[in-house]
Amino acid sequence: MNVRLPFFLIGLSALGACASVPPPPPGPATPTIADSHRITVTQTAERIEVPVTPGAMTISPASQAELRAFAGGYLRYGHGALVLSTPSGAANSDAASLIANDTRRALVEAGVSYAAVAGSTYDASGSADAPIIVSFSRYEAEAAECAPLWEQDLAHQSNNQPWASFGCATMNNLAAMVEDPADLLRPRVMDPRDSGRRDTVFDAYREGEQTHADRSNDERIQISNAVQ
Repeated sequence: MNVRLPFFLIGLSALGACASVPPPPPGPATPTIADSHRITVTQTAERIEVPVTPGAMTISPASQAELRAFAGGYLRYGHGALVLSTPSGAANSDAASLIANDTRRALVEAGVSYAAVAGSTYDASGSADAPIIVSFSRYEAEAAECAPLWEQDLAHQSNNQPWASFGCATMNNLAAMVEDPADLLRPRVMDPRDSGRRDTVFDAYREGEQTHADRSNDERIQISNAVQ
């Protein structure tokens, strides 16, 4: 009898056992920190009211300062159009039209594109001092509330998994520090490449010339001192 036959049969049995094991379920077996402590991103509105007094023709210096700050917020994290709403049917409609034009001018001077300012009206019938309303949409990020550490036993994790609040503080810090919470929903559109600079570098490469910018002697000295 061939003594190798039992070993051959054992190998076939092992292969059969492996083939009968079901495949693992799709997706990660253990949730990540982002899955365990999700950041909720919601859309909200920022608004400012520019007062309109009867007979006024321009906005006040205080309103100009508030509009500059408001326009800065729109340029940083605003989405969509910057809506300028003028009261309709109010007792101060004539003054509101002048103030609305002055408000648009102040926003453009603050850096907002003229095309980004969308005109609108709202019903203010019966009001004697209806304001100009400027608004835009933005996003806010809010992380889940962390479970208190004193309610968890960090020394005994029988399943070798992270405790309930592991990574929660990190996600809360991310939600508080992110410049524009919309970045958590989708990536930003990439700017077009600098084709002119790329062509210059490739031409220098083909000619066997250096492709980097020249450094002055002062820059070399500063780099040398930094290394030391």
